[in-house]
Amino acid sequence: MRFPKRKMRFTAHYQGDTDPEGWIVLDIANTDLDGVSKLYLSLSDIQQVREGGDLAEERLRQARALLGGIGSGEEA
Repeated sequence: MRFPKRKMRFTAHYQGDTDPEGWIVLDIANTDLDGVSKLYLSLSDIQQVREGGDLAEERLRQARALLGGIGSGEEA
């Protein structure tokens, strides 16, 4: 099974650890894996996901900015 890129994401943070090389997260929720014994991940897809950055971190920064918190240009 070729794993869809839309179900991959990159994160630089996992279980309290931070690593600039990061981790690739495969979202297998709601994926029919019955009979699947192998997953194929395109290295070019992985590189694109990684270059896209850590969306969770970016979304947190945006939310804080919208709420006027740290990261909005004003220091607490």
